Amino acid sequence: MEDKFKFGQLKKNIEKMKKDLPIILANQAQNYFVDAFSKQAFDGKGWKDVKRHDKTTPEYKYPIALRARKLSSPILVGVYRGRSGGALRRAVSNSIKRATFTSVLLQVDLPYAAAQNQGNANLPKRPFMAKSAELTRQHREKIKTYMGKLWEK
Repeated sequence: MEDKFKFGQLKKNIEKMKKDLPIILANQAQNYFVDAFSKQAFDGKGWKDVKRHDKTTPEYKYPIALRARKLSSPILVGVYRGRSGGALRRAVSNSIKRATFTSVLLQVDLPYAAAQNQGNANLPKRPFMAKSAELTRQHREKIKTYMGKLWEK
C-alpha cells in the first residue's frame, strides 16, 4: 500500500524531533545564559556594578600588580587571588543536566550561584539564569522552524 500522505516519514520525523529539539532548546538556553556574562546584563537589564570598580570603596584599593586585572575584569568574572575568575560562567556553560522531550533541566551546582542570581542581604540581584521574554521568543521561533520541517523527507 502506497504511503500517499507520507505518514511513515512524518512519524520518523516526529521521533527524531522528540530526541533533537530538547537538546537544541537546552543549548540555546545555555548559550543565552552564558551570554549574560559578556553583556553584564540579563534580558536587557544591566547588572549593578561591583565595588572593585568604584574608586570610593576600599575594595578598589588592591595591590598595584593586581589592580589592572581586577579593574578591567567583568562583573561576576573577577580575578581571585591572582587567578582567573569565571568559575560561575564556566558552570553555566556546562549547566545542561537533562534534555528530554518531557523536561529540560539546566542547573548550576556552585554554592554561591543562587545568591548571585537572586541577590540576598549582602549581594545585589544579578540574574544570569531566569525566565526571559527574549529567550521564550527565541525558543518559539526555533520550535516553529523545526515544526515546519516535519513534513519534509
